[in-house]
Amino acid sequence: MLVTVLLLGGLPPLTGSTNPAAQQLLVNAKQQANLTHDQTSPFQLDVDFLAQMNVPTQGHLTLKWQGKDLWWRRIVMGDFEQVEIRNGDRQYTTRTLSFTPIRIGELISLIQFPEDSEGLRAKKQKERVENGIEMVCIRVEGESRGKTHEICVNSTSQDILSDEWQEPPDERRREEYTDYFDFGGHRFPRKIQLMVNGINVITANVADLTTAAVDQTLLVAPKGSIERRKCADIKHAVPVRTPDPMYPKSASENKLTGDTTVAMTVLTDGSVSDIQLIGRAARSMDEATLQTLKSWRFKPAMCGAEPVVSDIEVIVSFRLR
Repeated sequence: MLVTVLLLGGLPPLTGSTNPAAQQLLVNAKQQANLTHDQTSPFQLDVDFLAQMNVPTQGHLTLKWQGKDLWWRRIVMGDFEQVEIRNGDRQYTTRTLSFTPIRIGELISLIQFPEDSEGLRAKKQKERVENGIEMVCIRVEGESRGKTHEICVNSTSQDILSDEWQEPPDERRREEYTDYFDFGGHRFPRKIQLMVNGINVITANVADLTTAAVDQTLLVAPKGSIERRKCADIKHAVPVRTPDPMYPKSASENKLTGDTTVAMTVLTDGSVSDIQLIGRAARSMDEATLQTLKSWRFKPAMCGAEPVVSDIEVIVSFRLR
């Protein structure tokens, strides 16, 4: 029996040697697609999407952006609604559930795909031709908590075409970006997809992208919103005591496997609270996970010398050897 625990959010990227030519190509491609890189004009991005929940569910994302520390984002998916506001070093969240569904986090990551370029190590590269398109595929380390990615870039346009990696314990993930268009000195894809083990779980289509002023009243924190402090040099929460959940006897005897996904908050004293189940396995696995995570302790996230509240996700995978 094997229990694997994966912490999502906040682990530092790796550092090390790079392939200079591949590294420069990757940086150029990321900056070209990054709508917020050297952007001086406010804009509004509207995206329609379809996410695979229990059933396929349609949704819409609107981002009103004025600066990296001044923006408003609303996501609606079925009966769920979430509004996030960034105003200076504070971020505010209101939502209709006590947690953010995992597909929403994946959608945001999809839309922000070109924004994370620091800490990436471009290693080997190889040329490839697919569907008549010449591309360079680069092995990248240091992205997404140290996993190795293969990012493919159009050799001519330098558009990023795909990003593929292995997600422990047994998921193969692939993002695809197609139908690029020009906007404000950048190029952005109209269609973005996330596939897990070959199954399409999110399809996002840009409905509109236009220069537009941001209504300043939207940047005022709503009453009752969740507040988090953000800073450029934040040091993320570090695990101190994180025992693994026990594999439930009933589950092992019945040869049950599964993944339990939990969202939780790390408080300024390193304890955890607001533990929410966002991805279910068997009931006994979920209960074992929730009970064990209550005892976890961290060195809290730090903004300079000040400890701050932070949020993380944990995936506990139960597998039989």
